[in-house]
Amino acid sequence: MTEQDIQAVRTRNYLRKRLLSGFALALAIAFSAFLLFSASRTGSIWFASLWFLALLPAALCALICYIGDPDRTRTVGFYWLMPIVLGLIVCLASFYVLHEGVICIVMLSPVWLASGWAGAFVMRSQRHRQGRTLQSSFLIIPLVAAMVEAQLPTPHETVSLSRTIVVRAAPADIWPYAVSSRDIGHHEGRWTISHNMIGIPRPRESSVVGSGVGAVRTAYWGDHINFEERIVTWAPGRKLGWDFNFTNSSVQDYTDKHISPDGEFLKIDSGDYVLRPISPDLTEVTLTTRYVAKTHVNLYAKLWGELMMGDIQDNVLTIIKTRAERDAALRRT
Repeated sequence: MTEQDIQAVRTRNYLRKRLLSGFALALAIAFSAFLLFSASRTGSIWFASLWFLALLPAALCALICYIGDPDRTRTVGFYWLMPIVLGLIVCLASFYVLHEGVICIVMLSPVWLASGWAGAFVMRSQRHRQGRTLQSSFLIIPLVAAMVEAQLPTPHETVSLSRTIVVRAAPADIWPYAVSSRDIGHHEGRWTISHNMIGIPRPRESSVVGSGVGAVRTAYWGDHINFEERIVTWAPGRKLGWDFNFTNSSVQDYTDKHISPDGEFLKIDSGDYVLRPISPDLTEVTLTTRYVAKTHVNLYAKLWGELMMGDIQDNVLTIIKTRAERDAALRRT
């Protein structure tokens, strides 16, 4: 082995050690932030902050690239790869070590990856700068950004999300299933990303106590989740409206512990069915859910709300459609 080969081996070992050190430091910072937020009374809101979603992954990836490529000798592929590797490690550790919910991991992954790439390539573009300015930016920028965001008022945005389906049945055939549906089988409903891939439990039953305004309907999802819906509008064959009432933490416990349906950055408020006859045996059914988003990333949160709540609505409407059309067909025979 020539002297040049020996030097090349030493250089590779040196860079490998630096890269491992960079990952170790970045993961230690991320874990410390997680522990700090989890211990804080206002920790949940920080998990939905711009700082956590965008700045933290950008700073961590920039730090890894800074330590792992001290002389900017690595290829551009290195800067594309590092955020992916960090993202995979964080996702696996979150699921298997910290026991985070799949919903949280799925929602964070795209923005963490995009922010990580931004941080990595900003670092690459500034790699020629040396000295205390670049080094101190790893500490100063995140701290200043966190303090600034903490002082910003949190916007409250009311969102109305609707899905519509056409049912080959009269409103009289549909109304009973809009009010309640018992013994919902696993085969009922439709395939959705949220249920079949992300793992949101499917509705199992909804039962109502009482009749008319003031009645209470209880919804059961999967084996563990249940919540109440207090009826505020009762117009048989035309409209059924309710206010959500989450009397326990089962939704949070069995979906994602950071996302409460009546919490610091989300409040699922009300919903209704509207039945509009198209013809004697054809009815348009619209299911609307209203919620309040209370974060600095409402635009991003609404995208996931559109997907997940939309999937839940589509699944429920499919169950109603299938059952009502079955009854209507039996009635016609």
